[in-house]
Amino acid sequence: MAFILKLYLIWGVSIFALGLILLYPFFAIIIWSSNDKLLKATYYFNRLWAVFTYIMIFVPVKRIRKSKLDNSAAYVFVSNHTSFLDIPAIQLIVNQFVIFLGKRSLATAPLFGWMFRNLHICVDRGNPEKTEEMFRKCLAKLDQGFSIGVFPEGTQNRTPPTLNKFKDGAFIIAIRSQKPIVPITIVSNWKIWPALAPRLSWSPLILVQHEPISTEGMTLKDVPALSAQVKEVIESEMKTRFPKEYNL
Repeated sequence: MAFILKLYLIWGVSIFALGLILLYPFFAIIIWSSNDKLLKATYYFNRLWAVFTYIMIFVPVKRIRKSKLDNSAAYVFVSNHTSFLDIPAIQLIVNQFVIFLGKRSLATAPLFGWMFRNLHICVDRGNPEKTEEMFRKCLAKLDQGFSIGVFPEGTQNRTPPTLNKFKDGAFIIAIRSQKPIVPITIVSNWKIWPALAPRLSWSPLILVQHEPISTEGMTLKDVPALSAQVKEVIESEMKTRFPKEYNL
């Protein structure tokens, strides 16, 4: 069994990379064009990459949408984070291009790094000037009609399904922009490819898009309450599906 799982991991990593490599020229054309209309079309390539990846690793996908979103509107999407597969997973339930916030280290990754830093926004933690620059970039993108995606745990959670403490960035962005937050629960990626785990396991992928939470009229004083509300929405879904892991 261990040998089969090792082969499955090699297959999964190869498929993940192959999809990205095949689509890389299209991402490059979009980046070089500096055209916002083409940038929004990146969604279709991200979606294709995600569909290709999950089909080729034989994982069925179940999507649960608790409300219908306006795909032409800008939102701040917030999700739990347990796997390298989380970014493609988000594009399987969100029907628009999402600009993700990611660690600065992602920008240095071979092949993927150049694409990430030109399509998404990097976070330089511990540098107040860079942090404010990141906020300004996010607000500008939201004003232009793009949605922002944030994993507020900050890094891949090593102890799922319980959630780590949420950082404030996503909620500051949502309140400063007065854009709605949409919580998303990625239910089962932690079972498929856990954070940094040297194994890939088979499990259906379940994605839950919750109802938007308005930030109209909120101020930065509301950040802690908003963070707690969003965390409760996401974690309540995990508690319902994994009561044993939560000792319920």
